Amino acid sequence: MKSNGALRNADDSRSVDVSRRKFLAVSAVGVAGLGAVGSATAAPDEHTLVITGTGPSTSYSFTVGGNLEKSTADGASINSSDEIVGNSAHGGVGGGTDAYTFTGPLYSFDFEGSGAIDVDLDGEAARVGQRPDHTLVIEGTGENAEYSFATESYPLVSRAYGATIDQSDRRNEYGAAGSVQSGKDAYKYDGDLIAFDLDGEARVTIDGKAAHVGQRPDRALTIVANGERVEYEFRLNGGDIVGVIDAEEEEDGFVGENTFTGVVDGGQIDILTYENGVEEISERGGTASYYSNYSQLFPNEN
Repeated sequence: MKSNGALRNADDSRSVDVSRRKFLAVSAVGVAGLGAVGSATAAPDEHTLVITGTGPSTSYSFTVGGNLEKSTADGASINSSDEIVGNSAHGGVGGGTDAYTFTGPLYSFDFEGSGAIDVDLDGEAARVGQRPDHTLVIEGTGENAEYSFATESYPLVSRAYGATIDQSDRRNEYGAAGSVQSGKDAYKYDGDLIAFDLDGEARVTIDGKAAHVGQRPDRALTIVANGERVEYEFRLNGGDIVGVIDAEEEEDGFVGENTFTGVVDGGQIDILTYENGVEEISERGGTASYYSNYSQLFPNEN
């Protein structure tokens, strides 16, 4: 189990040591051209992002509003290994500098490595430690598609990649749910995409790359203690419990492939991932709240 609190502290410094987890690998889907080298005179709404390595190699990814191109600003080099995929970039720096120009907002920025980086936006500290890690985009293909997902942090709605913000898009601390037809929904979040359930057809990307949601668990069950200690049992009628994200008490464990028992105290949570099925929940002692992706479930009578 883990504390049900903030996942990351803000870092106001210009140089940020890297100790954060990176999103689990998704395969690359093509590399856009190198793009035009940044000009001496920038457009009025154009921004320059400069990423300088200060030691061992550090990987990064980010998503912006549009017109993303590589640049030689501040002596940066143009490297073919740095990818631009739509409005997102993926690259790495060691002791050198990468730079990009773009228009619109800097929606998200994620980095990982054994070294540290300095990131400047228009000549000032970009404070990337205070920005969301990733941008998730769900694009409809014409027919209505309903989705729900769970992330490690509170997902924020976004207008990235031309997405719209609709009243039907619902979110809470444990995930989000919505639907798309021919438009796009987008969210910003920290940490990992834990589970994704899709009813219909849609193109789903993370930082511009295919999210391969069909290879992820459909749902994540989050168990939140409502104060005092509670013992729970979660059982599926059909489907399988895929994995255990947070459940560390000695009392926690599997009882067969479709049943898991555990204990949570106030201020703590357990997270299980599973394939879609009919959930049965019972509890003893105190009470808990149960969330399947975005939706709240209710336990059976004891």
